[in-house]
Amino acid sequence: MKVITVVALVLILATSVYGLEKKAYQMREDFGTQPLYDCYQNYYYYIYCTTSSWFWAYTGWTPGDIIGTFFTVGEPSMGRVTVDCAPAPSCDPCNAHTVDQIRALDFGGYGTLYPGLYTTQLSIYCATTEGCPVGAALWTSNPLEFCAAGWQYIPVPNVCVTTCHTEPGPPYCYPTFLVTAQMTGSVATYPAWGMDNISTPVGKGCIMHDSGSCPALYPRPMVSHYPVMHSGYYGTNAFTYCPPLGFLDGADTTGGATFGLIELAWRAYLVTSGPTATEPSTWGNIKSMYR
Repeated sequence: MKVITVVALVLILATSVYGLEKKAYQMREDFGTQPLYDCYQNYYYYIYCTTSSWFWAYTGWTPGDIIGTFFTVGEPSMGRVTVDCAPAPSCDPCNAHTVDQIRALDFGGYGTLYPGLYTTQLSIYCATTEGCPVGAALWTSNPLEFCAAGWQYIPVPNVCVTTCHTEPGPPYCYPTFLVTAQMTGSVATYPAWGMDNISTPVGKGCIMHDSGSCPALYPRPMVSHYPVMHSGYYGTNAFTYCPPLGFLDGADTTGGATFGLIELAWRAYLVTSGPTATEPSTWGNIKSMYR
């Protein structure tokens, strides 16, 4: 029954998320340019090959389309590892409850070249552990038009997600929140949203790993390292699909059986109460290995 469900979802995705265009890009992490923060969460693979990773860029959206990624504070994130490949400390599930910034990857950067055509708006919702929004949006951005291709940083006005907690408390811990992007432009084909890419590096003989020399799971299962995938397509002008429909690796012709589903290359930066946030020195030391 589980296999039938997965295939059905993929078929729905192929027909109702229409003819999305895909293109593989190689991209480096934004070493040394990230904002100050206490911790972050993300779920996409970053496969060094040799100093950068491969991503899929998906375009061909229609006005009103909603995509998103949901985050559980305290859940381990891909790429956050120590030198010996042991999991690094993740965000404090009971204290890191303030979203300060969202990072996304757009390989188009056509927003300001064509004003009004490729506008998008980000929102943050409390969410269930399956990624379904709960209640009204906690925050919605102004219309965004990315002016250059690459990593995009979207400031968030210190949105508190304590009310999104999944443990009753007190203390209130492990909030789960959803970040969505809705294509609000009149054409909406872009942004060229970046998602992780398993098939291209495998085809080029790159060593499979999440970060540095740490091994990654391959062939990638449908749910990667986690019990659920965190990214998906929610519908047009409404949350029609909940849980969301997953995105297939661009080279997968087997309904996800070969490379599995992929995640949006999005990251949520969080801060805790106390002194001004600074980048954790341990993670900074790891990143310096790959400059």
